[in-house]
Amino acid sequence: MLAKDIAIQGFPMLRLEDTAAFVLKCMEDFDVQHLPVVKDDYFIGLVHKEAVLDLDAKQTMAQLIDPLSRFGIASSAHFLTALNLFSVHQLSLLPVLNEQQECIGVIPQKNLNDQLAQFLGLDQPGAMIVLSISPLQYSLAELSRLVETNNAQIVQLNSLFDPSNGVMVITIKLNREEASAIIATLQRYDYQVLHYFGNSPLNNDIEDHYHHLMNYLDV
Repeated sequence: MLAKDIAIQGFPMLRLEDTAAFVLKCMEDFDVQHLPVVKDDYFIGLVHKEAVLDLDAKQTMAQLIDPLSRFGIASSAHFLTALNLFSVHQLSLLPVLNEQQECIGVIPQKNLNDQLAQFLGLDQPGAMIVLSISPLQYSLAELSRLVETNNAQIVQLNSLFDPSNGVMVITIKLNREEASAIIATLQRYDYQVLHYFGNSPLNNDIEDHYHHLMNYLDV
């Protein structure tokens, strides 16, 4: 899915002659901390609410002390690229730009969250297992084969390298809720099961990890 596929219209496109009072009213109405500024329909930057608060009500965007931020995403970029920009720059909204650098829409934080949840299949039923294994032993083909030998499939997989202990941490989501047989198979092939979320009544360390996590989050 591309950035242009989740861009939405209807948000204000500010201009340099717009006053601080008008800009703050727009930000309040749309519940955002940022808005794009354009000149002749071309994107010239993103303005932050804090910068506008430094102006008198009748001063314009052309009188901003701080320069506009050039944060935007190409319309042809994968939408996950936006996730990194939101995280690094603490954005509430991201302009989407075409090849001519025109702002064709924006991605608000809530819209990105909704698309990410859909992309990860979080609304779909299925057990989740968090595993760890040595990078030298990790094989996506083998992992898929071990799951499929138990008449199940991996519908989502995320992996990362943990530099603190030198292992691969792999999170898989399955197309079924019950996964005790799959866990037993993975453990026989040297996968360490760190966490499990599903319907299997596992009275072992996996279930203990889950309850400890829930207790920690309640603190």
